[in-house]
Amino acid sequence: MHPSRYAAVFRSLAFVATALLPARPMAQTPSRLLAQSYAVDPQHSTIEFVSRILGAVKVRGRFTDYTATIVYDSAAPERSSVSAIIKVASLTTDMSFRDRHLKSPDFFDAEHFPTIAFESDRVDRSADGLVMHGTLTLHGVSRPITMPVRVVLPPEVTPNTGQAGTAFEAQLRINRQDFGIAGTNKFNPDYDPATTVLSDSVDVILELRAQRDGFLNRRFTGQTPPSIADTVGKVLVANGVQSAVKVYKALRATQPGAYNFKSWQLDALARWTLAQGRPRDALELFKLNAEVFPASSGVAQGVAEGYAQLDDREHALLAYGRALRLDSTNTDAREMIRRLKQ
Repeated sequence: MHPSRYAAVFRSLAFVATALLPARPMAQTPSRLLAQSYAVDPQHSTIEFVSRILGAVKVRGRFTDYTATIVYDSAAPERSSVSAIIKVASLTTDMSFRDRHLKSPDFFDAEHFPTIAFESDRVDRSADGLVMHGTLTLHGVSRPITMPVRVVLPPEVTPNTGQAGTAFEAQLRINRQDFGIAGTNKFNPDYDPATTVLSDSVDVILELRAQRDGFLNRRFTGQTPPSIADTVGKVLVANGVQSAVKVYKALRATQPGAYNFKSWQLDALARWTLAQGRPRDALELFKLNAEVFPASSGVAQGVAEGYAQLDDREHALLAYGRALRLDSTNTDAREMIRRLKQ
């Protein structure tokens, strides 16, 4: 056989072999990480704990103030990750005097340890779903934990809005003594550890609905006072982003009370612009918002997301770093920094 025929045969075999291989997940560029990022919605989620007294009676409690960011890659779940922060002061068992005791140094010591933090290290597949490994920091003590996770709602996108959502369930058992939570009665003499017999083990139940807001059909009309995003948005569509920036600055300087100039106005307009497929224009709006509201973590995060959409990893990291410095509980910034540095 002629050498050229051999080469043709080898090329054909290589093509067939490649076609039979499983498709590789798309590379996790900054823009793709952003597209896989979901913020947990506390209004439709539950972080609950259950302990027992007298070896049988269940005492239930929950936390109501928390932020959590999930990066979920449905094509390769093992590349997913989580950052979460819970405010200890939001603990409630629906009994005020018990809540005060639990927040005291006898238990959580909310004054000195105001947050509970979790960061995942890796995710494995299992027969029942996923297994997440990570570090839980509670009461000033950091320990590795493992929890099974079930995806109860795969990622879905609402076509007319662009809003994306997903949902997860997880459960784990921890030992409070491992985290130095002694359960004494120094701050509540009426509590007797000897007779109450509070269990060391605590079950934690997570039911999390996570979402990413969509802005495709966002409307700014009909607001009182009038939305500055409505006026600036019309200029943006008609004359471009530079003209829109000039109009915003002029109106803010000359008619500050005539329009709603709150930070979410420009943020929402920038995100609407992103949804229209104009990331560079959106970035200019995010940057303008950061000029006006330099102390806002959420506004700085908008700038970071603008850079991430353009796959500018370096500037995205800088902006996310600023967002985290402004608010150490910003899990969106915390998680994206971790992932962008990988």
